[in-house]
Amino acid sequence: YRRGNFNGTWDDLICDALLKEREADIAMSPGVRWGPSILPGQDITREDIWNVTSMTYPNAYRTEMTGEFIHVIMEDVADNIFNTDPYYQHGGDM
Repeated sequence: YRRGNFNGTWDDLICDALLKEREADIAMSPGVRWGPSILPGQDITREDIWNVTSMTYPNAYRTEMTGEFIHVIMEDVADNIFNTDPYYQHGGDM
């Protein structure tokens, strides 16, 4: 489930899988807000994963980034969410 801008259980699962399978140091998710709720102990099916990831963000990439670039990304997303001017609040997920 996802109830805020900072994390979600599906994001955690997807990022953990990316870390393991892509041998990455960090993983970022665009913020999953759709899909089924899975009860503790319930099997996760292929269809559940497809429902969660949809086709909005079908690809996963592994790329090198500097700390400065990651900082720019995070600042940009934070500005979209928390800008003091409501006309510049475009949403986003951290």
